[in-house]
Amino acid sequence: MKVKFHLDKQQKPQSENGMKVVYGQAKRGGYKLRWYLILALVISPLIIMGYYLFRTQVLVIAPAIITSYPVTITSAESSLVAPLPTVVGNKVTKGQAIILLSDPALDEETRFIEQELLKLSPPSPKIDKLYQAAISQSEQNLQKFQQIQKKYDTFRAKGHVSEVDYAAIINISSSLNNQLHNQKLAYIEAQRHLKEMALAGPVSQAYRALMQELVVKRAQQDNLTIRSPINGRVIDIHVLEGERITADTPLITVSQNNTPEIIAFLNPKHLKYSDIDNKAKVTFPDGKTMSATVNKPVEIVNKLPQELQRPFEGQPAYLKVTLRFEGALEQKYWIEGMEVEVQF
Repeated sequence: MKVKFHLDKQQKPQSENGMKVVYGQAKRGGYKLRWYLILALVISPLIIMGYYLFRTQVLVIAPAIITSYPVTITSAESSLVAPLPTVVGNKVTKGQAIILLSDPALDEETRFIEQELLKLSPPSPKIDKLYQAAISQSEQNLQKFQQIQKKYDTFRAKGHVSEVDYAAIINISSSLNNQLHNQKLAYIEAQRHLKEMALAGPVSQAYRALMQELVVKRAQQDNLTIRSPINGRVIDIHVLEGERITADTPLITVSQNNTPEIIAFLNPKHLKYSDIDNKAKVTFPDGKTMSATVNKPVEIVNKLPQELQRPFEGQPAYLKVTLRFEGALEQKYWIEGMEVEVQF
């Protein structure tokens, strides 16, 4: 309502019958503020929708992660974690021991088998030497007798030896030949018997069984020393010293000590942006941006990794695009699995 003052009120609007009247300040500024707030509330959904449409329909943006292609090593046997010889961030070389495990029960079993093997020995009888000595002696006797027989042949040709004596010489020669032949046959039979004993004898069978078990136990002990499969660095240790673990428990993760790459998951409708040498801009969570280039052909379509999935989101397939950074990347950004945004 508009108030009009007349007469003295027009001249002294703040005076009434000689008394000063204090009026409040005009409140039209408050009305303007409320109006702007209502206007912003009305048009904000349109602004948000426009921004969303601009990002999804105009810009080509793909979620991505940084990776150095880590390798996670698991345990092969149930065991205890021994003192850890390395920590996260350490550089390691291929074949270097990075996790030590222990299994007291396995150590006791190995010692027991070794003690039992000391009590057993594979059959090695000395009868072989006896047969060889007998055969050698018979051969020497036969050679000496053959020399004597040659003399008898000479005497017989001259008529100095009777037929009866010569027949005795022939019988002795035949006996020596038969003796040598029988000894060789006996030696062959003895060797065959020894081989049978070595292959199927109870002592040999027990010895081989223990040796086979010892080989298995030592292989299990070797598996307790975990060695790095690559040259790189330790990025995570999944166990604690003294912890009891079972088979297939993740122990340690090792990655290559090279500048990581970007794995972007691009909507298939933007296939043309996945060509090799295409440029892109990578935005880190802290706002830092770097240029990158597609360096590998797209060979596979993948689901989004778990860390990039959003609640209530389906599982569409995305192009798996690999990019490399242009220029040096600060090592503080070499964080495995860090989420980044790639704009093509």
